[in-house]
Amino acid sequence: MSGEMGGPLPAPLGAESSWGVAVLCAPLPGPRRHPRPGSSLGLLPRGRGFTLIELLVVMLLIVIVIGTVGLGLGGSESRAVQQEAARLALLVRTARQESILEGEVYAVEFSSGGYQFLVLDNRKGQFETVSSDEILRPRRLPAGMSIRSITINGADAGNRPELILLPTGELPAFDIVLARGSTSWRVEGTAEGVIRAVQSRA
Repeated sequence: MSGEMGGPLPAPLGAESSWGVAVLCAPLPGPRRHPRPGSSLGLLPRGRGFTLIELLVVMLLIVIVIGTVGLGLGGSESRAVQQEAARLALLVRTARQESILEGEVYAVEFSSGGYQFLVLDNRKGQFETVSSDEILRPRRLPAGMSIRSITINGADAGNRPELILLPTGELPAFDIVLARGSTSWRVEGTAEGVIRAVQSRA
């Protein structure tokens, strides 16, 4: 009888998972910060919006990884255009959220072979390229891919169009067509704030 009772007592129910619970309950890191032309150095108050930015950044990284793996495995031409359209849609959503959270005016400037994100420098009264941010850095489209057309509020945007993102959250309706050969995908935005990538109809 004593031999049966001499062994170690079993741990209380749930004790083995207390460390995992503590990790899951730990606070998430703060938002990404990067220098902005003409912006103050004061700290912004924390809020739930910062978590949304972090989720968008993680989603962007997932899209990039999936796109890289898909192309490396010999993905089709349609898949390449789809991945690039999804990346652009996610980047525009990220820039729009940063505009709202930071109270700054952002813009997306397009050319036939790529695009870049801009932020308004209030001291100079002009837009400056966001070049120090790894997520919103200037980007070139893959070889053979181009921006076929851009319309903003139903009108052709011209040679070097700019999509303006206001801190109020207002968003003009826009349509951007990415194409390679006969395959094309669209990135569309609505006045309600929906930004998504959809396949173009034949």
